Amino acid sequence: MIIGIIGCGVIGTEICRALGADGSWSKLLLMDRHPDRAQHLADATPSASAVVSLFDIIDQADLVVECASIQAARDIALSVLTEGTDLMLLSIGALVDVDFREQVYAAARAHDCCLYIPSGAIGSVDALLAASQGTINRVTLTTTKPSAGLETAPYVIHNTTDLSRAALIFEGTADEAIQGFPQNINVSATLALAGVGFDRTIVRIAVDPALTRNVHVVEVEGDFGTFTAQFDNVPAENERTSKLAAYSAVASLKKITDAVKLGT
Repeated sequence: MIIGIIGCGVIGTEICRALGADGSWSKLLLMDRHPDRAQHLADATPSASAVVSLFDIIDQADLVVECASIQAARDIALSVLTEGTDLMLLSIGALVDVDFREQVYAAARAHDCCLYIPSGAIGSVDALLAASQGTINRVTLTTTKPSAGLETAPYVIHNTTDLSRAALIFEGTADEAIQGFPQNINVSATLALAGVGFDRTIVRIAVDPALTRNVHVVEVEGDFGTFTAQFDNVPAENERTSKLAAYSAVASLKKITDAVKLGT
């Protein structure tokens, strides 16, 4: 299988290294808005090559992995899917736009290909998907991060939010959270897609300068009962995301090709 990776930052690099070390992928194609970054990663990875055009990837790849940004996801998704090429999106916040989401879903169905959305930096998605077969009354995500992981968020900058002390700095719906914290809160989009939607999923964001990990607490209530799940994640190098997000993508890719499918 040939995998195309768009975005060679922290997450893309982690995915590329894992797949390169695995040895079961025939070829990796790498693309980044900074071509030298893609070339540097390709030079360090067995069976990887850098390309400069999205169409080079679409023409050769069996599956494209987007791990660049919400804007990149919006730019490439329809081009990939309308060519009948499978796509894995990591910048899930792009799907908060209902018109774009419907276009992407429709393109995958019309062109007989798959759109893959990994669980990302949290677990519990299997349980939420199962619960959604009944009635879900409440989904709440509480995310607490160190100051460095929040300081570039548009919401923080616009409101000159004090990040020097532990405090709850935001509470709202998932769509509001993604607008204010686009690089921080992809997990809320995943929960919204699996559960009750962007306008009913409640997101609370807190800062704690003493933390060294990103903490996510998921609470779900429905006719199935209740569950609470907590994840204390080691941040990746850029501090805005977690290593588990990269691991989730790698696990999803391996699940696609494995004859044994574990999980919902």
